[in-house]
Amino acid sequence: MKKSVLLFVLFLVLPGSIWAGDCLSCHRENGVEVQVPETPPLRIMADDGLHELTLKQAFRFHGHECPGMTTAFVAFRYGLKLLFGDEIPRRDDLLIISRSPAGGIKDLIDLLMKGDNTARKTWAPDGMRNDQSRFDFTILRKSTSELLEISLKPGLLPADFSRLKRKQKKNLSSPEEDERLHNYVKDMILGFPGKDGAELFGAPQLRKVLIWGAVEEGEMDRHIRKMRLDKKTKIRRESGKARQ
Repeated sequence: MKKSVLLFVLFLVLPGSIWAGDCLSCHRENGVEVQVPETPPLRIMADDGLHELTLKQAFRFHGHECPGMTTAFVAFRYGLKLLFGDEIPRRDDLLIISRSPAGGIKDLIDLLMKGDNTARKTWAPDGMRNDQSRFDFTILRKSTSELLEISLKPGLLPADFSRLKRKQKKNLSSPEEDERLHNYVKDMILGFPGKDGAELFGAPQLRKVLIWGAVEEGEMDRHIRKMRLDKKTKIRRESGKARQ
């Protein structure tokens, strides 16, 4: 049996509500070993040499199979090909912007840009929310001042995907909604890796840009930590005033 078919069977026999909780725990409880669809790796050159990142490794880093990570994986493989051609991109030649705080997307970009040290995972800034634009990315090649904006084609992400995810996260979704969301997730994880980038993201155009300033990795992390700490401090103060 082909891996993609096997994975389909595994998803089919599991209840749709697995996506309301911990996918990995559910797989273990049901004796399921998910076979990840085969797809070419992401390749990047870092100070310590060449890194080849497979989708299976990305899922392992995240903790379970994830539609956001799957989509981001295919998007960056396609986008980097458009920016670099047959040349292997260098990590220090890239600037990546994501509009999403989703864990799978953040983990994929962390793994690509920071490596597999989980202690260096990126936190999302306070106030960042998920919506239909979660699959919009900006990739900049600094050495050529070329910028690429890449977005999932309209219609490939169902209109109610984000709404159902929010309801499920709050345990407010019905079994029917859980099943619908489960089917969306299954289709993305199974189907996207085998599709051509243009089929998912169209034909984004490279643009030449002028760049001023720079944001260092540690600088960004410090700003985000301060922002999140300030928000927690504000909440504690407001909670204290309400009790007085």
